[in-house]
Amino acid sequence: MISEKEVALAREHPRGTERRRLLQYREALNDAVVYAALAVSDRDAIVRWVETRRRIKEEYGIDHDPANLADPLLPAERLRAHVLAGERAAARRTDFVDPGGDLIAAVAVLRGGH
Repeated sequence: MISEKEVALAREHPRGTERRRLLQYREALNDAVVYAALAVSDRDAIVRWVETRRRIKEEYGIDHDPANLADPLLPAERLRAHVLAGERAAARRTDFVDPGGDLIAAVAVLRGGH
């Protein structure tokens, strides 16, 4: 579960927070196979941020702005699709369809935790 405090921080400083949380995973965010090979704890960190991004996009309208070339956010939908592709690869499942909504819950189902 993402706390309101985490959402508030991300809303106030989305680009800096995203950079701090995801920069070390740059290669994994460009290749689903590399993502799938990450430790579960690293994948969990990415999933938490992507769920936070979903929430600030839905609740506050904050997302990628193509006009902001200096400090852009990655598009939330692209992040979500990549995470799910990597999780499908890690679980060796091709049949999982994104149910939308809470990404943490969706990943738990995909990983077999229902």
